[in-house]
Amino acid sequence: MNEFTTVASDEAVAIARILANDHVADIVEALNREPRETATELLCEVTFERLVEIFDQPELDGAPELMEALPRAKAGKLLTAMSVDRAADILRELDEPARSELLGGLAPPLRATLLSILGYPEGSAASIMTTEFVSVPSDWSVGQTLDYIRKVERTRETVYAIYIVDPQTHLLVRSTGLRRLITGEPDDSIMTVAPDHLPVTVGPLTDRETLAQTISKYDLLAVPVVDHGKILGIVTIDDIIDTMIAETTGT
Repeated sequence: MNEFTTVASDEAVAIARILANDHVADIVEALNREPRETATELLCEVTFERLVEIFDQPELDGAPELMEALPRAKAGKLLTAMSVDRAADILRELDEPARSELLGGLAPPLRATLLSILGYPEGSAASIMTTEFVSVPSDWSVGQTLDYIRKVERTRETVYAIYIVDPQTHLLVRSTGLRRLITGEPDDSIMTVAPDHLPVTVGPLTDRETLAQTISKYDLLAVPVVDHGKILGIVTIDDIIDTMIAETTGT
Protein backbone atom coordinates (compact mmCIF):
# COMPACT_ATOMS: atom_id res chain seq x y z
CA MET A 1 0.00 0.00 0.00
CA ASN A 2 1.26 3.51 -0.86
CA GLU A 3 1.78 6.15 1.78
CA PHE A 4 -1.40 8.00 2.66
CA THR A 5 -1.41 11.40 0.92
CA THR A 6 -5.10 12.38 0.83
CA VAL A 7 -5.84 15.65 2.59
CA ALA A 8 -8.30 15.01 5.42
CA SER A 9 -11.75 16.52 4.97
CA ASP A 10 -13.00 19.34 7.18
CA GLU A 11 -15.43 16.87 8.72
CA ALA A 12 -12.61 14.45 9.57
CA VAL A 13 -10.61 17.26 11.17
CA ALA A 14 -13.62 18.28 13.26
CA ILE A 15 -14.18 14.69 14.40
CA ALA A 16 -10.49 14.33 15.19
CA ARG A 17 -10.64 17.37 17.47
CA ILE A 18 -13.55 15.84 19.33
CA LEU A 19 -11.81 12.47 19.60
CA ALA A 20 -8.71 14.14 21.02
CA ASN A 21 -10.61 14.82 24.23
CA ASP A 22 -12.19 11.38 24.61
CA HIS A 23 -10.88 8.37 26.52
CA VAL A 24 -8.59 6.34 24.29
CA ALA A 25 -10.80 3.25 24.61
CA ASP A 26 -13.77 5.24 23.29
CA ILE A 27 -11.66 6.62 20.45
CA VAL A 28 -10.62 3.12 19.40
CA GLU A 29 -14.24 2.00 19.52
CA ALA A 30 -15.23 4.94 17.31
CA LEU A 31 -12.40 4.29 14.83
CA ASN A 32 -13.39 0.64 14.58
CA ARG A 33 -16.83 1.73 13.33
CA GLU A 34 -15.36 3.86 10.53
CA PRO A 35 -14.28 2.69 7.05
CA ARG A 36 -10.52 2.13 6.86
CA GLU A 37 -9.92 5.23 4.72
CA THR A 38 -11.82 7.48 7.14
CA ALA A 39 -10.00 5.97 10.13
CA THR A 40 -6.69 6.69 8.41
CA GLU A 41 -7.69 10.31 7.77
CA LEU A 42 -8.59 10.74 11.42
CA LEU A 43 -5.34 9.19 12.59
CA CYS A 44 -3.40 11.62 10.42
CA GLU A 45 -5.06 14.52 12.22
CA VAL A 46 -4.71 13.58 15.91
CA THR A 47 -1.67 14.60 17.94
CA PHE A 48 1.30 12.27 17.95
CA GLU A 49 0.93 11.56 21.67
CA ARG A 50 -2.69 10.52 21.10
CA LEU A 51 -1.63 8.43 18.11
CA VAL A 52 0.73 6.44 20.32
CA GLU A 53 -2.05 5.84 22.84
CA ILE A 54 -4.40 4.65 20.11
CA PHE A 55 -1.97 2.22 18.49
CA ASP A 56 -0.97 0.86 21.89
CA GLN A 57 -4.53 -0.47 22.27
CA PRO A 58 -4.81 -4.13 21.14
CA GLU A 59 -8.52 -3.52 20.46
CA LEU A 60 -7.72 -1.29 17.46
CA ASP A 61 -8.99 -3.18 14.41
CA GLY A 62 -6.70 -3.39 11.40
CA ALA A 63 -3.76 -1.76 13.19
CA PRO A 64 -1.14 -3.19 10.76
CA GLU A 65 -3.00 -1.81 7.73
CA LEU A 66 -3.51 1.55 9.44
CA MET A 67 0.19 1.65 10.34
CA GLU A 68 1.16 0.85 6.74
CA ALA A 69 -1.05 3.69 5.47
CA LEU A 70 0.85 6.27 7.49
CA PRO A 71 3.91 8.01 6.03
CA ARG A 72 6.95 5.80 6.66
CA ALA A 73 8.76 8.38 8.79
CA LYS A 74 5.71 8.88 11.00
CA ALA A 75 5.12 5.14 11.27
CA GLY A 76 8.73 4.57 12.31
CA LYS A 77 8.53 7.28 14.95
CA LEU A 78 5.29 5.73 16.16
CA LEU A 79 6.81 2.25 16.49
CA THR A 80 9.67 3.76 18.50
CA ALA A 81 7.29 5.47 20.93
CA MET A 82 4.94 2.50 21.39
CA SER A 83 5.31 -0.29 23.91
CA VAL A 84 7.72 -2.88 22.51
CA ASP A 85 5.33 -5.82 22.74
CA ARG A 86 2.56 -3.96 20.93
CA ALA A 87 5.00 -2.80 18.21
CA ALA A 88 6.05 -6.44 17.72
CA ASP A 89 2.39 -7.51 17.46
CA ILE A 90 1.79 -5.02 14.65
CA LEU A 91 5.01 -5.82 12.78
CA ARG A 92 4.21 -9.54 12.93
CA GLU A 93 1.03 -8.93 10.96
CA LEU A 94 2.60 -6.61 8.36
CA ASP A 95 3.41 -7.93 4.90
CA GLU A 96 6.67 -7.36 3.08
CA PRO A 97 8.17 -5.04 2.06
CA ALA A 98 6.45 -2.80 4.63
CA ARG A 99 7.78 -4.78 7.61
CA SER A 100 11.41 -4.67 6.47
CA GLU A 101 11.14 -1.01 5.49
CA LEU A 102 9.82 -0.05 8.91
CA LEU A 103 12.34 -2.21 10.77
CA GLY A 104 15.15 -0.78 8.67
CA GLY A 105 14.29 2.75 9.76
CA LEU A 106 14.46 2.00 13.48
CA ALA A 107 17.44 2.53 15.79
CA PRO A 108 19.63 -0.62 15.87
CA PRO A 109 18.95 -1.51 19.55
CA LEU A 110 15.16 -1.35 19.09
CA ARG A 111 15.36 -3.19 15.77
CA ALA A 112 17.38 -5.98 17.41
CA THR A 113 14.87 -6.25 20.28
CA LEU A 114 11.90 -6.44 17.92
CA LEU A 115 13.58 -8.99 15.66
CA SER A 116 14.35 -11.10 18.72
CA ILE A 117 10.69 -11.07 19.81
CA LEU A 118 9.49 -11.74 16.26
CA GLY A 119 11.80 -14.75 16.09
CA TYR A 120 9.79 -16.65 18.70
CA PRO A 121 6.74 -18.74 17.77
CA GLU A 122 3.45 -16.85 17.81
CA GLY A 123 1.57 -17.41 21.06
CA SER A 124 4.70 -18.23 23.09
CA ALA A 125 5.64 -16.26 26.19
CA ALA A 126 8.55 -14.53 24.45
CA SER A 127 6.36 -13.51 21.51
CA ILE A 128 4.02 -11.48 23.75
CA MET A 129 6.47 -10.29 26.39
CA THR A 130 7.59 -6.73 26.89
CA THR A 131 11.24 -5.87 27.42
CA GLU A 132 10.26 -2.67 29.24
CA PHE A 133 10.74 -3.80 32.84
CA VAL A 134 12.80 -2.64 35.80
CA SER A 135 15.84 -4.64 36.85
CA VAL A 136 18.63 -3.64 39.23
CA PRO A 137 21.85 -5.23 40.52
CA SER A 138 21.66 -7.12 43.82
CA ASP A 139 24.34 -4.85 45.34
CA TRP A 140 22.17 -1.73 45.06
CA SER A 141 20.48 -0.06 48.00
CA VAL A 142 16.78 0.68 48.38
CA GLY A 143 17.50 4.38 47.84
CA GLN A 144 19.42 3.74 44.61
CA THR A 145 16.60 1.57 43.33
CA LEU A 146 13.91 4.16 44.09
CA ASP A 147 15.97 6.88 42.39
CA TYR A 148 16.37 4.65 39.33
CA ILE A 149 12.63 3.92 39.16
CA ARG A 150 11.87 7.65 39.21
CA LYS A 151 14.20 8.17 36.25
CA VAL A 152 12.98 5.31 34.05
CA GLU A 153 9.31 4.95 35.02
CA ARG A 154 8.03 6.71 31.92
CA THR A 155 9.98 4.39 29.62
CA ARG A 156 8.73 1.19 31.27
CA GLU A 157 5.39 -0.36 30.47
CA THR A 158 4.88 -1.34 34.07
CA VAL A 159 6.60 -1.33 37.44
CA TYR A 160 4.61 -4.20 38.90
CA ALA A 161 7.85 -5.64 40.28
CA ILE A 162 11.55 -4.92 40.46
CA TYR A 163 13.72 -7.76 39.22
CA ILE A 164 17.05 -8.21 40.98
CA VAL A 165 19.99 -9.67 39.08
CA ASP A 166 23.51 -10.73 39.96
CA PRO A 167 25.81 -7.86 38.91
CA GLN A 168 28.41 -10.23 37.42
CA THR A 169 26.37 -13.05 35.84
CA HIS A 170 23.15 -11.06 35.24
CA LEU A 171 21.16 -14.07 36.44
CA LEU A 172 17.79 -13.35 38.03
CA VAL A 173 18.07 -13.93 41.77
CA ARG A 174 15.08 -12.21 43.39
CA SER A 175 12.13 -9.92 42.74
CA THR A 176 10.28 -7.51 44.95
CA GLY A 177 7.17 -5.35 44.74
CA LEU A 178 6.97 -1.61 45.17
CA ARG A 179 5.15 -1.94 48.49
CA ARG A 180 8.02 -3.86 50.08
CA LEU A 181 10.53 -1.50 48.52
CA ILE A 182 9.06 1.69 49.96
CA THR A 183 8.97 0.18 53.45
CA GLY A 184 12.76 -0.22 53.45
CA GLU A 185 15.28 2.31 54.65
CA PRO A 186 17.19 4.13 51.87
CA ASP A 187 20.52 2.64 52.96
CA ASP A 188 19.19 -0.92 53.21
CA SER A 189 20.32 -3.43 50.61
CA ILE A 190 17.68 -4.17 48.00
CA MET A 191 18.08 -7.83 48.95
CA THR A 192 16.79 -7.17 52.47
CA VAL A 193 13.33 -6.16 51.22
CA ALA A 194 13.00 -8.95 48.65
CA PRO A 195 11.30 -12.27 49.56
CA ASP A 196 13.90 -14.93 50.31
CA HIS A 197 13.15 -17.19 47.36
CA LEU A 198 13.54 -17.30 43.61
CA PRO A 199 10.68 -15.62 41.73
CA VAL A 200 8.19 -17.66 39.73
CA THR A 201 9.29 -17.66 36.08
CA VAL A 202 8.37 -19.13 32.71
CA GLY A 203 10.47 -20.11 29.72
CA PRO A 204 10.39 -18.25 26.39
CA LEU A 205 8.43 -21.05 24.67
CA THR A 206 5.76 -21.39 27.37
CA ASP A 207 2.31 -21.35 25.75
CA ARG A 208 -0.45 -18.87 26.60
CA GLU A 209 -2.58 -21.38 28.48
CA THR A 210 0.30 -22.29 30.81
CA LEU A 211 1.10 -18.60 31.22
CA ALA A 212 -2.47 -17.87 32.27
CA GLN A 213 -2.48 -20.80 34.69
CA THR A 214 0.83 -19.66 36.23
CA ILE A 215 -0.32 -16.07 36.69
CA SER A 216 -3.60 -17.27 38.21
CA LYS A 217 -2.02 -19.91 40.46
CA TYR A 218 0.50 -17.54 42.01
CA ASP A 219 -1.76 -14.44 41.88
CA LEU A 220 0.77 -12.46 39.85
CA LEU A 221 0.44 -9.19 37.98
CA ALA A 222 3.41 -10.12 35.79
CA VAL A 223 5.70 -13.09 35.30
CA PRO A 224 9.32 -12.89 34.09
CA VAL A 225 10.35 -14.80 30.97
CA VAL A 226 13.71 -16.38 31.71
CA ASP A 227 16.20 -18.24 29.51
CA HIS A 228 19.13 -19.99 31.18
CA GLY A 229 18.58 -17.89 34.29
CA LYS A 230 18.59 -14.52 32.51
CA ILE A 231 15.44 -12.42 32.27
CA LEU A 232 14.40 -11.63 28.71
CA GLY A 233 11.19 -9.77 29.47
CA ILE A 234 7.92 -10.00 31.35
CA VAL A 235 4.39 -11.01 30.47
CA THR A 236 1.75 -9.00 32.32
CA ILE A 237 -1.76 -10.07 33.18
CA ASP A 238 -2.93 -7.42 30.68
CA ASP A 239 -0.91 -9.15 27.94
CA ILE A 240 -2.67 -12.45 28.68
CA ILE A 241 -6.12 -10.86 28.67
CA ASP A 242 -5.39 -9.02 25.43
CA THR A 243 -4.21 -12.15 23.61
CA MET A 244 -7.21 -14.14 24.82
CA ILE A 245 -9.59 -11.40 23.63
CA ALA A 246 -7.82 -11.30 20.27
CA GLU A 247 -8.16 -15.08 19.97
CA THR A 248 -11.86 -14.92 20.79
CA THR A 249 -12.68 -12.02 18.48
CA GLY A 250 -10.29 -12.99 15.73
CA THR A 251 -8.67 -9.53 15.64
